[in-house]
Amino acid sequence: MTFGEDAGTSRLVVLFGGVGDQILWLSLLPEFRKRCGGPVVVMANQGGSRQIADFFQGQAYDWLECFQQPPSLQMPATTSHFQPLRVIRASHIFFDERERYQLIGRFGIGIADLLRLILDIPADAPMTRPRVPDQARQAAAERMRDWDLPVGRTVLLSPWAHSWRCALPEQWWIDAVRALTRQGYKVVTNVANRGRSIDMKGADQLGCIPGTQAVDLPLSDMIPFAELCGHFIGMRSGLCDLLARAAAKKLVIYPYGEGIGHYLTGLPFDIACRFWSVAKAFDSPDVREEQVNSAAPFDPALLEAWLAA
Repeated sequence: MTFGEDAGTSRLVVLFGGVGDQILWLSLLPEFRKRCGGPVVVMANQGGSRQIADFFQGQAYDWLECFQQPPSLQMPATTSHFQPLRVIRASHIFFDERERYQLIGRFGIGIADLLRLILDIPADAPMTRPRVPDQARQAAAERMRDWDLPVGRTVLLSPWAHSWRCALPEQWWIDAVRALTRQGYKVVTNVANRGRSIDMKGADQLGCIPGTQAVDLPLSDMIPFAELCGHFIGMRSGLCDLLARAAAKKLVIYPYGEGIGHYLTGLPFDIACRFWSVAKAFDSPDVREEQVNSAAPFDPALLEAWLAA
């Protein structure tokens, strides 16, 4: 692939990291694209990154380049003050570490605030919503029918996360499922991210929480599926970013425990919760966020308050 001024390319943005990072960057790239003075090319792999990038087609980039193997590009580190780099790695972790911690710790900025600084766009630059194609909505509706799931009375669980350093025990989720079932909800477990951070000893071979039905669907269909379910409960993960603006009741859980030094990118628990707040990042006050002690038993009052809100 030819890249540079001679090729007429202004910026090459390489998607990097998990689902959440990519959703955040792509949500802000439309504003960056307006201001950077030239076309923006996004590079994504053929899997989940491509599906996420498709949500922002015609908004976040001028064209999309897909690859099966990571491209051989010289990847400059993102510095503390944005310079018109030709190649941008879409991740905040390359931002100057000392300044990053100053901004997070002393000034209380969130992840989306930091990305606006890196991209040199205004602090109030809007975040673009993903566009869900009709085909994905139709596929989600067919799954709801095929799996006999009641629209608006299904709860989608996402009990695992790649990055969060603490997990809730299996029994917590089992007790939560029992409480939901008693109230007439059907509960399903997203097994696409199965077993990443917790050993579910009682789970079946699909990695499904006991008492729930396993669902495994592509990221492209996840937003309309969650909206048809009507309810989502998940550990803080990239899926929470993907569903932040979905038209469903959303509960994001931040587990904590003894002896854990940091939770994400070197941050202590309280600061990590603030920095990674889904509600703050996407200006979505309908996202309920709860901090849960991983050593404490499930408290039904948590779900009762969420469902009643």
